[in-house]
Amino acid sequence: MQLYPVQEGEEVLWGGAPLRPRKWFPEYTQMIMLVALIVFFVVISAHIAALFPAIGLLVGISAFFHQRLLDRRARDRALSYLVTSRRIIFVANWPSGTEFRWVWVRYLHLSPQVKVDETGVGTITFGSRWSRSRISENELRGAWAPPVPELRAIPDARRVADLIEQARNQATGTYTQSP
Repeated sequence: MQLYPVQEGEEVLWGGAPLRPRKWFPEYTQMIMLVALIVFFVVISAHIAALFPAIGLLVGISAFFHQRLLDRRARDRALSYLVTSRRIIFVANWPSGTEFRWVWVRYLHLSPQVKVDETGVGTITFGSRWSRSRISENELRGAWAPPVPELRAIPDARRVADLIEQARNQATGTYTQSP
């Protein structure tokens, strides 16, 4: 049995996992704003009884966003990455089993963008924030959904981005279309 779905002729260039969880404040900004709005409505509703249904609606919306946030954090804790000569493989090790998703490097049309801190730990992204957010809406819907092309909080992010770029250039250069 093979641990990772590496194909014949595919070379593993790098493997790793996020070093630390993402910072909590940017993730909870939505929740802080919703709680502030609920508190505002509670204070105002003391004077206007018609706002009670709006408070219930806001509580429901905040519970929905909080659950999505918990699911996303669970995926971040279970996630690891494998960069090969042909693909970027996203591996999620769940208690119920292992889930594999991948992106073919020849289909990455944009160069990787790297944001690193002073220790070299950083995030590698592909594409715009808008395109990644559209994909991330479907990320938690199951193994059939495409992964967000983003490697978060990995060590030596610039070197890994260079490896991905080299693999992308090599795959694009050797890829031929049949007539």
